[in-house]
Amino acid sequence: MQIHPKVTQIGTQFGEVGVELYLIKGETIAIVDTGISQSPQKDIAPALKELRLTLANIDFILNTHGHFDHIGGNAAIQSAGNAQILIHHDDVVFLQDHKRCFEQYWAPVVEATVGKEHMEEVRTNLLQMSGPNVDANRQLEDNDFIDLGHGCQLQVIHLPGHTPGSVGFYWEKEGMLFSGDSLPGLHIGTGGLPVIDDLIAYENSLKRLQKLSPHLILQGHHYRGLTLPPSPIRRSDEIKQYLKDCENVATELRKAVRHIAPHASRRALMELADEVVTELPKEMGFKPVSQMANPVAAAWTIFYALNPLA
Repeated sequence: MQIHPKVTQIGTQFGEVGVELYLIKGETIAIVDTGISQSPQKDIAPALKELRLTLANIDFILNTHGHFDHIGGNAAIQSAGNAQILIHHDDVVFLQDHKRCFEQYWAPVVEATVGKEHMEEVRTNLLQMSGPNVDANRQLEDNDFIDLGHGCQLQVIHLPGHTPGSVGFYWEKEGMLFSGDSLPGLHIGTGGLPVIDDLIAYENSLKRLQKLSPHLILQGHHYRGLTLPPSPIRRSDEIKQYLKDCENVATELRKAVRHIAPHASRRALMELADEVVTELPKEMGFKPVSQMANPVAAAWTIFYALNPLA
């Protein structure tokens, strides 16, 4: 879908979850995120063909963060031509060593939710979708600039919370922010909780964005708001409400986690997570984590709120 004369939205998917990528055509060509390992051949190449382009025409891969559904196609695109991979330095480990990242980030939550007996199944699936290990050609810092030419200059906005190195790419001239998963709102329409590594960092990122005032936010998934339906795109009249919804969810989550924290060491994570859901306002529409098809992702935020990353 054409978002702007220089920006094309490319949809891809893993399981039932849609992942949105964005092709930016300046003097050089960049793609914001690459989906999972199958996405380049399955979805990106056909979309490029309609634009009379191929994977080899991509000059830059701009990763908003390091999760497998956003970096899994990096290696395939890079090997098709000579694309340079850019990611914030705090998330570069997600590219370099998928096995290490699984053990560091995923394994503790898997064990606490579905148990060690499912560990190998989850590991195999995630590593397959992550594609081969690669390295970053450029490690980004907050307020760096990426000049794609023809007036397309993107500012790196560090927005930690979803991951330590989550960023948005801000095209100030057009008021356009490519935010990846930095603003997960009330998550997607399944009733699961938003995936946040660090609630305090996330709330600070939201405050920063409220001052930035973009006119268009392009996200990695079809996130929903309190009254806003699921969508990857938020425009001027929706953005203020959407950011307020993000802030309200984070505040309510932090309050609920604080309430259960004194008993956390004596109770199972799934039980604690379900209690958090019962304490959240019913109009937010969250379902018990124990009823979710993917309890690992659904319990993620609760686990890391109780066990902060070092």
